[in-house]
Amino acid sequence: MSLLVDRAIESAGLHVVLCARRAGSLSSIHLEQLRAADLLALGALADRVRSEEVGAEVRVYTDSPPEAGGAAIVLPAGDAELTGLELLREVAVARIAGPPAGRVRVDWTRCGLELAQVALGFGANELVGVISTKRGLPIAPGDLAGVGKKSRLLPAQVVKRNELAGYVRRAGREPVFVGAEGVWEAKDTVAALEEVP
Repeated sequence: MSLLVDRAIESAGLHVVLCARRAGSLSSIHLEQLRAADLLALGALADRVRSEEVGAEVRVYTDSPPEAGGAAIVLPAGDAELTGLELLREVAVARIAGPPAGRVRVDWTRCGLELAQVALGFGANELVGVISTKRGLPIAPGDLAGVGKKSRLLPAQVVKRNELAGYVRRAGREPVFVGAEGVWEAKDTVAALEEVP
């Protein structure tokens, strides 16, 4: 992390919270401080914690959403209707106040892919959602989509996974896809794109 990020965390009074997080001694006073903190400084702190505890890998679930189970915190929770800024604050607080190396999962089907991408900078390390067309319709097996300047047709699922991988990479993270077929890295999706004539 940069010196600028360190200064932002310190000037917002969140360095004490970071030290308490590292020591495993967060209190209700620290939680109140998180809820009142400047959103950008809070995001910087959450991203610092994410970086230290879980690294740059982002697990992307593209089939039916997995059960939360274990240490996963899924946002937006239940039927909660949050604004984009409220969601980002909840993601950051979940990362900082949650269990060490916890899984903070954002559902892009409910909040939108762009906001889910921003949530990666606020401590999220998992994305979940259904791959669909631009109109929100499910992609049928065998559907094709145009790709590239010459619009060659490729399997739509592969094209959409490649788009998702791009969203994750532009957020500075490394995507790992999890689906019915198992776990595969984004480079495997790109290789599948290149293999199709």
